[in-house]
Amino acid sequence: MMRRLLYRLVGLLLAAGIAASSAPVAHAQFAGRWIDVNLSTQTITAYEGATPVYRAGVTTGRPGWSTPTGTFRIVRRVYNETMDSSTIGIPRDAPGGYYLPNIYFTQYFDWSGDALHYNYWSPPSAFGSYPTSHGCVGMQWGPASFFWSFASIGTPVVIHY
Repeated sequence: MMRRLLYRLVGLLLAAGIAASSAPVAHAQFAGRWIDVNLSTQTITAYEGATPVYRAGVTTGRPGWSTPTGTFRIVRRVYNETMDSSTIGIPRDAPGGYYLPNIYFTQYFDWSGDALHYNYWSPPSAFGSYPTSHGCVGMQWGPASFFWSFASIGTPVVIHY
């Protein structure tokens, strides 16, 4: 009940222009919950039908590591995991290598390793401003936690410029 009230309030604020909003992608409106990722504005928006209920800044794929575009669905969720560049063919100690434990709220939207997740290693100024990732959609703790609660297996994710 409280969550539904919060969604309604945020939706009203977005509709009134009190909070930033972006129109849903015309070809990708869904009846239930869905997620819109705008690579141009580095934002993620939660929708219930055509109503935006939450919006946050993200950091997406940097040059050479683009975030895929299209319509996807959440296919796998992992509450806390370790991300290791050796799984994508980059040794940990090589340039571009990484070993990152405690990545919370990971929600894969394809089987290639692209996901929505908590990102603690990028500076706060990156979120909503510029891409820093290897293709994932990284968020700060609050937004990542919100989307973990909002989405489930099968939730549509639309990614576009």
